[in-house]
Amino acid sequence: MAHQMFARISSSAASVPPLRAEILWPFVVVLSIFVALKVAGWDEGRVFVLGAVTAQALVLWRNLPRAARDLTSISSGHARLLVWPVTITLVLIALQLILANPLFTQRLVSAGCIFVLVVMLFGMRREKQIMGAVMKGVRSTRPLSSPVPLMRVNALFAAALLCLNEMLIASGSLTVWMSAMVIVLLMLRSAYWFVVLLVTPEGDDEGQTGRAA
Repeated sequence: MAHQMFARISSSAASVPPLRAEILWPFVVVLSIFVALKVAGWDEGRVFVLGAVTAQALVLWRNLPRAARDLTSISSGHARLLVWPVTITLVLIALQLILANPLFTQRLVSAGCIFVLVVMLFGMRREKQIMGAVMKGVRSTRPLSSPVPLMRVNALFAAALLCLNEMLIASGSLTVWMSAMVIVLLMLRSAYWFVVLLVTPEGDDEGQTGRAA
């Protein structure tokens, strides 16, 4: 039993998708902007907000085409559902630039975590139906043998990020927040896929890793 568990953990750890350049470069860009402008003598608060907004814009630019493609694969025309989330995100980005308040930007991270956490908790009540509907629309060479409890995993990591964000806010240092958040997000990404692979039924690990990469 112990040997089986150790083998499972080792296999999951070895199957975590590596940190590729396309994942690392947005973090490098944000940190470079933050450090360069701070050294140039810009106000730390404005530099922090500009760096955070740049990160949000890069995330939106990187994930929007993929999200539209995934929604289209489920049902044609569903990509239009992205209009409202994108609009809200752009409004929040503009609001951050206007206010230039670091605490407002930091609290937006907490608000986003709380939103995801609440959605996941409510979604758990209908997890089987939701995952069944999603998996029907996902094109795969082979179907999963059983649903992966992604809502529980997402809720767990949303709660973890919420706690970490509040701890970094309490530190009172914008430099510590920016530097630590980059490291935390990279670590959480690897931890997330490790947990996903760990709870994936045996035999589906390869397919999950392929989609994760």
